[in-house]
Amino acid sequence: MVMMVLNKHKLKKILVFILIILLIGGGVLFTIKKNQLIPSINILDLAKAPYTQGTKKNSGYVALTCNVDLGWEDEYVISILETLKKENIHITFNVTGKWAENKEDLLLKIKKEGHEIGNHGYKHLDYANLSYDDNYKQISTSKKIIEDAIGEKTNFFQAPAGSFGSNTVKAAEDLNYICFKWDVDTIDWQDRDNPERIIERIKNKNIVDGSIVLMHPTNATTKCLDDIIGIIRDKSLKPGRLSDVFIVD
Repeated sequence: MVMMVLNKHKLKKILVFILIILLIGGGVLFTIKKNQLIPSINILDLAKAPYTQGTKKNSGYVALTCNVDLGWEDEYVISILETLKKENIHITFNVTGKWAENKEDLLLKIKKEGHEIGNHGYKHLDYANLSYDDNYKQISTSKKIIEDAIGEKTNFFQAPAGSFGSNTVKAAEDLNYICFKWDVDTIDWQDRDNPERIIERIKNKNIVDGSIVLMHPTNATTKCLDDIIGIIRDKSLKPGRLSDVFIVD
């Protein structure tokens, strides 16, 4: 009888202790959410997130990608093409439909020199905040313009500034695109006249098989592209296109 009382007393203490822990834990979670220290995460959204690396195992490649949009950077695009030709490398240029409309000759030059063309949407908007219908319109409009010009299907889509929302991914996938971002950012748009800083940044990046490097046509990029290529080769990897690191149906 005494033993039973003691056990009940001990059990009561344990239950009280568990209740206190749950209350403290709940309070911490509420505080974190209230102060927005961490974002709420939907597991389904994570499953549909754009790739930041290729899907081919042991591809031996790193994808070099160059986003083209504004139109004033033509001289830098041409300079980049010259370096790639000299190095005998083919990469992926992701272009907006609006750019492709106005720069079809340059688009065809890029394609003729063996480079891959990706879809970067029609306009440089914040796609994460667009509805499904607006995302679909931007992506499909660009798709038609680019494919009509180059006479070839495009397989890859990257939202401007990497701004993907669930509607963006759904619309792109409905148009049979592989959605991708990057894991190595040159941030050349910020250091457009500072190639040394870009080189140092890339040296400190963890570049691995299947990595995706993000570039833009800037003055600095034209001056350090050969260095970026050298850094990749020094890791016994080959610079290439998105299709070199992804499995494409």
